[in-house]
Amino acid sequence: MQAEWIWRGKGSPDEYVQFYTDFDYAGGKCRLRICADSMFAIYLNGELAGFGKYPDYPYYRVIDEIDLAPQAVLGKNRLAIVVFYIGEDFSTYYTGEAGLFFELEGDKGVLAKSGKETMCRLSPDYVQHFRKKITMQLCFSYRYDAEKADNWKLAGNRPQGFEPADVKDLPKEFYPRPIRRLCLAPAVNGQIVQQGNFSEGKEGTAGERMLRAALSFVPPEEMFGGHAAIRTFSKPVRMTSQKTGMYIIVDLGREEAGYLYLDFTVPKACEVEIAYGEHLVDGRVRSYIDGRNFSFEYHAKAGDNLFCDPFRRLGGRYLQVFFHTDSVILRSVTVLPVFYPLERRHKKIGNRLYRDIYDVAVRTLELCIHDHFEDTPWREQSFYAMDSRNQMLFGYTAFRNYEHVRAGLRLFAEARRPDGLLTLCCPQGPGSDYPIPYFSLVYIIEVAEYCEHTGDLTLAEEVFPAMRGVLDAVEARIRENGLIENFADPKIWDFYEWTDGMAGDEHTPAYDAPLNGYYLLAAEKFVWLCAQMKRDDGGTAARAERVEKACSLFYDAEKKLYKTFIGRPDHYSELANSLFVMAGVAQGEQADAILEKLTEKENGMVAISASHSIFKYDALFTRGKKYADFILNEVEDRYVHMLRAGATSFWETDLGSEDFLRAGSLCHGWSSVPVYVFDKLGLCPDAEEE
Repeated sequence: MQAEWIWRGKGSPDEYVQFYTDFDYAGGKCRLRICADSMFAIYLNGELAGFGKYPDYPYYRVIDEIDLAPQAVLGKNRLAIVVFYIGEDFSTYYTGEAGLFFELEGDKGVLAKSGKETMCRLSPDYVQHFRKKITMQLCFSYRYDAEKADNWKLAGNRPQGFEPADVKDLPKEFYPRPIRRLCLAPAVNGQIVQQGNFSEGKEGTAGERMLRAALSFVPPEEMFGGHAAIRTFSKPVRMTSQKTGMYIIVDLGREEAGYLYLDFTVPKACEVEIAYGEHLVDGRVRSYIDGRNFSFEYHAKAGDNLFCDPFRRLGGRYLQVFFHTDSVILRSVTVLPVFYPLERRHKKIGNRLYRDIYDVAVRTLELCIHDHFEDTPWREQSFYAMDSRNQMLFGYTAFRNYEHVRAGLRLFAEARRPDGLLTLCCPQGPGSDYPIPYFSLVYIIEVAEYCEHTGDLTLAEEVFPAMRGVLDAVEARIRENGLIENFADPKIWDFYEWTDGMAGDEHTPAYDAPLNGYYLLAAEKFVWLCAQMKRDDGGTAARAERVEKACSLFYDAEKKLYKTFIGRPDHYSELANSLFVMAGVAQGEQADAILEKLTEKENGMVAISASHSIFKYDALFTRGKKYADFILNEVEDRYVHMLRAGATSFWETDLGSEDFLRAGSLCHGWSSVPVYVFDKLGLCPDAEEE
């Protein structure tokens, strides 16, 4: 390779650097190979030509390829690249050295490449090293200064402040991008649903100020110059006020995931603050929640302002914008949806209610799939093994996207910790890790399910060391009584689900039925994989048999239920009992009694959460369709409640936005359980088969 890794100096967290090089193009191939730490936006002759990067690790670099021929012009072209270096561990990012690597290949060789001849400078428009975090998962927010932007992206211009890049000694071994690139959709035509004046204090972040600001409603006919009907951006909207400080709230119509897009004109430079969220139950966007800042800052220049930030996807339905001026012409305040090009399976569902539930569930899954699976597009955008297992399993019914599943599972194999467990998320830096042991076990289950659905055992071979490492870490905790003891480590999270007594806050030694149950399910899948690959299972089958027998110690003969814990006060949960039925710990009449109790409203057990209800239903499915009516009724109760509340995607938990101290997500992929249930019951056959 002729190209070199480059940067401007060493690089510091939350840093933006601009790079450019000019090249001559005579037609034919014009293909860019690019890798960076952390995120990039590519411009050809001033127009956006590519964005994002495949998530990776400093020791597992993935290179993207982008065809620039459709945008290239004959003669002189300017390739301009902005790189946003995160530089601090988050749940979605593993810290590496700041750097950019690229080669632009033509028919007769390299047209341009990164090296000391590449010009670079710190971006003057993005405030450097601002370091205001959105959440501990989503990295940094930003402050943008439109007055400091110039036309550096256009060929022939010689902008000030650029100097030759510094060459860096970094590895040049790359893996090819395993999935298609993300796509950008046209701007959503949102609707203004509220407007008025605001007054805010000067303390705190923009999110805090916006949350606590005094809002004064102004009728639309006053704010929009006598046009009470103005609500959309089908034509420019002029807003005026006798007071400095105007706000609007825009409804995008449904949950979206995309890039912020602004197009407006102001008579003089002013501050603009933007917040985003999923609901308006507070009469405004919930821009600040317990340290989370869902806000951005923009310093507008006098005149026209056209802005799109290509580095952070916003998840939500509503935008709230504060204009620190008394006059503005609005052309667009919205998002450009960003999506992975999935191929939906066409389904035939006769029941209209089930069709509505199914469609919203699939829409939820789509919103939670980008370069990898995400728990939620709003609050975290994190790739968890447990969440993604649900998403992958449901996706086998809804999509034909095996390549995306395979890539995610392969990437997660790079998340191995020294103790054998996998990091909580992927990719995630060690400075923000808080692993959940059973999530690591679920990883083995989802690898096996991929192999079952596709027949592709090559993945299992590639990730075998990661699976073996997880089992070694868990099996090392099998005690003399045959049970697996929990980890009881403040740096490891013995979490099971968001229900009473199951959140793993104790960090004290105990025997947890869910941990033992998940181990048995993972061990069964691992042994099966080993048989398919003609590999030795390393003694896992024998150890699993011992654990299975020892799980009888959890049984309460009087209640005919399994306790959730040994070593803690008596606790009974639907999750633990469902897992033991699935794993074969409970058999015959004992299993039948548990299944009957699972169908009772007052059954003496902590009810299972929406995300984990899949385990309850799979336990009931061990009896075929005997409990079909019960399962469908429960699904209807849970999901019709969300639809009646106006859901355009399904919630993280039944409490919706009020859960987790008012930080509950209204779009969570792991809750799309109806897709799986309807498929198991034969209610959503492929349309082409009918």
